[in-house]
Amino acid sequence: MVPLTLVAAAGVAAIWLVDISTGPDFGFAIFYLIPIGLASWWLGRGAAVLIARPSVLLSASLWNGLTRAAIFLMLALLIDQVRRERNALRTVDGHREESLALIAHTLRRSAGEIESAIPDLTKAPALSAVERSAIDELRRQSRNFKRFADDVLEVGQLEDGRFRLNRGRFDLSEFVATLVKETDRDRLQLVAESDPIWVDADPERLRTAIEHILNNALRFSPPGSTVHVTVGQRDNRARVLVKDQGVGLARSHLAVIFRKYGRIETPATKDKIGVGLGLYVARLVVEAHGGSVSASSVGLGLGSTFTLDLPLASHQA
Repeated sequence: MVPLTLVAAAGVAAIWLVDISTGPDFGFAIFYLIPIGLASWWLGRGAAVLIARPSVLLSASLWNGLTRAAIFLMLALLIDQVRRERNALRTVDGHREESLALIAHTLRRSAGEIESAIPDLTKAPALSAVERSAIDELRRQSRNFKRFADDVLEVGQLEDGRFRLNRGRFDLSEFVATLVKETDRDRLQLVAESDPIWVDADPERLRTAIEHILNNALRFSPPGSTVHVTVGQRDNRARVLVKDQGVGLARSHLAVIFRKYGRIETPATKDKIGVGLGLYVARLVVEAHGGSVSASSVGLGLGSTFTLDLPLASHQA
């Protein structure tokens, strides 16, 4: 790559030749004062006087060109510095993602070992209520570790394009109904159209996306409250609506929640907030299917509605 400094220098040379040939006397006063002002700022008043005395002997065109050359070269050096720092940040970011992937693999392996040990713990005779509660908490936390690990690895694959959608044709209404039962059949209330809604999608990846949206709604809603899940069609698109009665969203939050590490910390969410990957993974998965995901809310404390749209299968039954 040609350094930006050389490109800028070539541009300055062209401008200089034009200035000399046209004689821009009208700009002489401004370009005469710029180097003097810069010298006074950085080097002191004495240096500015030394620059100002010989400069009056130069023609307006020559001084104008020299001044512009100095200015543009300084800008070019700054651009090069910004480019170097950007490359350094990319390197740091790459190392961070590699470290996160290593941590994710380790967490997933540890979570699997915990899960495999839990059945043996539950077989112990005469478990007390406290012990059984501790085992349930252990199971819950191991699943959280596994979910975080899966999210980190999923993000790496989706961002780098290192994945393939294993598409299949299935009824979205039946698919979401199964997810609702597996996630929380007591708090999730499903309303689905009676006719099948056929989509052509990767069921495992779509499961991940919808589970993130459902779990997000449950996490930020009051205990015992109901989360409404609606499956239907609109504008020739399959649609899943998840409406909760939780903490709600401010308008400024809507542009943040689907970003990578998009965390919104408020007094109502500070004890429940995660790492900010779940909804980002959901967005990447849905967009990979040619769909979209969005959120809306009347305001803080008034609940939220998440909308997931997918293309319908080419031939509906």
